[in-house]
Amino acid sequence: MAFLIDGYNLMYAVGVYPASADRAAFDAARRRFLDWLAGQSPLKTVPVRVVLDAQHATRDHGTTTHNGLVVTYSYNQTADDLIETLIATDKNPQRLRVVSNDNRIRLAARRGRCHVFSCEAFIDWLQAGGRGADEKPTPAPRPTTDKPQPLSDEMEEYLKAFTVPLPSSVRKLR
Repeated sequence: MAFLIDGYNLMYAVGVYPASADRAAFDAARRRFLDWLAGQSPLKTVPVRVVLDAQHATRDHGTTTHNGLVVTYSYNQTADDLIETLIATDKNPQRLRVVSNDNRIRLAARRGRCHVFSCEAFIDWLQAGGRGADEKPTPAPRPTTDKPQPLSDEMEEYLKAFTVPLPSSVRKLR
């Protein structure tokens, strides 16, 4: 088992993604996130690769380690592109546990027969000490497209408030 983590996606879900665009604040938040992740006991005995988007960086930061985590920066490509490549080129992708809320990554992971986990399910699993459901995170449910789901009362109110009535000439055509 090895974890392949969409770094900024999980960083946002954990709640340490800074609201400020200040470089120093962002770097500090990223360090705090990586420190937090490296400190999680269920991850101490398994390989973990965190992919961080560095598509627009001025230089390649490559792959480094941070307290036992492998941290890869996606120079000249998006983190999504790199994660897809890592899944596609892995000799045994079934061993990978991909952590992301990004639909594109989740689809690529399913195509590669990886285990796919939402960031929230992964955080819950970490907080439970890596226990439960076969000692691995519970996969996020796949969205179903069988039948449309009823709208919530709140959504019905939004639609009423923001829907512009059709002109009478168009209504007659219906």
